[in-house]
Amino acid sequence: MGTYKIKRRNKRINVNLPVTYVYADESKPSPNDGTTFDICQSGMSFYTNTPLKEGLNIEVQTNIWRSPKKCVIKWQSRKSHSTFKVGVSFR
Repeated sequence: MGTYKIKRRNKRINVNLPVTYVYADESKPSPNDGTTFDICQSGMSFYTNTPLKEGLNIEVQTNIWRSPKKCVIKWQSRKSHSTFKVGVSFR
């Protein structure tokens, strides 16, 4: 078993909340849904049924914020046929 260095600066907290996101670059964005996995001061990860491309700008909203947060997709991985886990960084 090898060793590895954790790159995170902020401690993540596991949470399970509904999340809504929209594509920031669309003129009439339609909301998409997901469920949070974890969150920290600088970003979060969530599950969705739509694959999201790295570098894409989105806005996410949960019931813990008053207004949507602007984000950039940092990574995405497929967890099942129709489930994707996405990591975003707040801008």
